[in-house]
Amino acid sequence: MNQEIRKFLIDQCVLGEPIYYEDVAKKLKLDLALDKDRNILSRTLGEISAYEYENERPLISAITIYKIGNDHGPGFYKLCEELGIGKASTLRRKLFGFTAMENSKKFWQDEFNRQQFYELKTPVYNSIDNPFITVEELEFFRKWANRVYDKSNKDHYSAKEYLLETVWYKTKFWSNEVVDRLENYETSNRRAWSKRDWKDGKRASSFKPYTWARIFKNGGKSKDIFFTVGVDPLQKALVYKLDYYHEGDSKLNHEQKELCEKYIPVGLKWNEIPESELLTWDWESLIKKTVEFISANSHHYDQVVKMVWGDNKLETIFTNNLTLRDFPTGGLSELPKLNPNFKGTDVDFLKKNKEDKELGDFGEELVLDYEKNKLREKGLDKLAEKVKFAKDGQGYDVLSFNKNGSEIYIEVKTTRGNDKTPFYLSENEKLFLERNSKKYLIYRLYNYDYDKNYADFFIIRDIENQLLFQPTEFKVYLRK
Repeated sequence: MNQEIRKFLIDQCVLGEPIYYEDVAKKLKLDLALDKDRNILSRTLGEISAYEYENERPLISAITIYKIGNDHGPGFYKLCEELGIGKASTLRRKLFGFTAMENSKKFWQDEFNRQQFYELKTPVYNSIDNPFITVEELEFFRKWANRVYDKSNKDHYSAKEYLLETVWYKTKFWSNEVVDRLENYETSNRRAWSKRDWKDGKRASSFKPYTWARIFKNGGKSKDIFFTVGVDPLQKALVYKLDYYHEGDSKLNHEQKELCEKYIPVGLKWNEIPESELLTWDWESLIKKTVEFISANSHHYDQVVKMVWGDNKLETIFTNNLTLRDFPTGGLSELPKLNPNFKGTDVDFLKKNKEDKELGDFGEELVLDYEKNKLREKGLDKLAEKVKFAKDGQGYDVLSFNKNGSEIYIEVKTTRGNDKTPFYLSENEKLFLERNSKKYLIYRLYNYDYDKNYADFFIIRDIENQLLFQPTEFKVYLRK
């Protein structure tokens, strides 16, 4: 937010005279004959008024009007609609902009208000040396969640200010940092701390029981389908997920919401970092985790949007791709005891080998496409072009890259079974991973669906601590 322009608007409210958009553009050194500069002006004024509204103060950009026409621009009324004040067309017809202007002048001409709010006290966080979200903040948030807000009560006002400057501001920072590291994404992260409520039969406001910031592809805001990040004190967690707008004023109709509910994979609807684990996280690890989640599931976002808005057939949803899951819980603490029964069975080895190779090939192709798409999502097209299959005998299946250009060796193991199904490594594969452990990953694909060419998967990074190895055959030599 441009604090210099904010103060300029406040000063004009104190003077009591409206100014023109050209006056603000001049201070910003913008040329209003250019579309991009007009967009910058609109965004600057919108951010300032949205901030004021979040803090229960008048929309100070209302002090700015057109020189010709002596009225407010469509951007002002569009902002009012986004803030939930009312429909843009109705507000414009009622000349709401001039009501907001008078409210702004009255508020800022009050000396007490100027002393309290002229200088911003909002902290600025960065991922290196500023505080991460704390357990104490979640506990405080939990105490106030869903309570009816009394603006005349100093404790209520102090609680609101504290929440705005901690969990709400940090959620906004979280989403801003995520979109800065993604290609082709933007965020909507108003600190909308209150919700509509009732008290003694009258309309009131209450503290929301969560924070949120929405992340969506550029130009996709109107679709009401997005990734969400935020703090949920009642669930005692930080949350990230693929979601859609549920409320009554959503642009999604009932049928579209049902499609979202049905076809957003369960594993994407809710992912959390428990409050009990907050001390092991920081900004860098949280932002990295969120970026990886969005990059890994960008194709799901695209497919849900296409399906819900009529650009895709249902049978094409979630085909030819992968869904990244967390590492499974509940593994073995020791190797199971072998208990052979020595009963003979008839096995068509030619058929089995053919099916195993076919399944393995399908899995490797999915991983190759997944890695290429992941790099493209980060704007690393040149690295994506270098992703390729390894040759037989190299000890891994797919060569890929980190965003810094360093190599990753990926071994792909695919099964139609569940995430606990054991898999096999050849002697050559095991020797290769031991010699290249810092660059080596295993992508374990499971629940593979032949018809959809689709699978869930998780990534095995810490080979030594995440796996148990059981010898199943021996290479035998004649003894001298």
